Amino acid sequence: MGFAQKGKVASAISFKEAGKLDKAWETIKETLDPANPKAEKTVNWTGAWQARGEIIEAIILSKDENYKKLVENPVEEAYKSYMKALELDEKGGNPGLKIKFLTFKNTLINQAVEAYQANDYAKATDYFEKDLAIDKTSMFKTDAAIDTAIMYNTGLAAMNAKLYNKAIMYFTDCAKYGYNGGSSYAQIISAYQQLGDTVKSVEIMKEAFQKYPDDQSINVQLINYYIMSGQPNEAISYLDKAIEKEKDNSSFYLAKGVALDKLGRQEEAIAVYKKAIEIKPDNADAYYNIGVIYFNRGVKQFEVANAVPPSEQARYEVERKKSDDQFKDAVPYLEKAVQYNPKDTYISDQLKNLYFRLKMMDKFEAMNKK
Repeated sequence: MGFAQKGKVASAISFKEAGKLDKAWETIKETLDPANPKAEKTVNWTGAWQARGEIIEAIILSKDENYKKLVENPVEEAYKSYMKALELDEKGGNPGLKIKFLTFKNTLINQAVEAYQANDYAKATDYFEKDLAIDKTSMFKTDAAIDTAIMYNTGLAAMNAKLYNKAIMYFTDCAKYGYNGGSSYAQIISAYQQLGDTVKSVEIMKEAFQKYPDDQSINVQLINYYIMSGQPNEAISYLDKAIEKEKDNSSFYLAKGVALDKLGRQEEAIAVYKKAIEIKPDNADAYYNIGVIYFNRGVKQFEVANAVPPSEQARYEVERKKSDDQFKDAVPYLEKAVQYNPKDTYISDQLKNLYFRLKMMDKFEAMNKK
């Protein structure tokens, strides 16, 4: 009886080779049905489970939609079959099993890529993980190669599936093996940020910067964090490192100007903004920020003028003129900001109000006509 059942396994493989996958599936199911008393010799036979895996894999790869419907969750079932075959092959008596596993690993990766491209990121993650799990089995774990590329792809799929803790695990392994340089760290940082763990994300940023000081993407993340968290001194420290590596990056000078301005070091900020403009003449933000510095100085000076007692009219006029001088200094920079960013109505309105304040009515009327 046992011989007959093993013969049925051979028949199932023959049906598979002949392309009759429906018959192959029905035949192999009989040999692995616990309720079938005739299947006693094949239920725990590695060859039967390997055959089941081969047949399901053929169903996965089939272009016949009817065959594809034969098995629910075929990738999962094929994986279970091969893993069961390995579990039962305690003495390594099935030399062809490793070859079948290698073929199935390719199938898994292709199915993972297809799922990823179809935006089914959870399924892609699962399939990539199955490939990595096979690498950890007794059959493959002695192999020297560690597939860091698949680790990285698993992390990417997990990130897109919003499985952030899982993504962190895989990208941490990639970082440990030095795969993809600072990019692996950048993904870990992003995952922690998605989890709302700012402390851990900054910790990883600093660790990454120490390991990859030439990776500007990590430096920029630190810069953005310190600027957004109101720590301009720390931001300037990393901005100086960034500028040292990219002396012609206008955005770094712009960011440094913002940090200096927040520290009240306005003359330094103006000088850095001008450097940003020198590198990028149409840098509307740099022009605007210089204009705002002069405008704010004018507002403060106007408050000084208003504090002069009414009886001291001459002194009031002197102080008010100082205010107007600051406003006049702001005008050319705000004009450039409008020139290079004409769609920003907030800047246009500020310039228009400045024209009115300084009684520059010809320019005021011209802006009103636009």
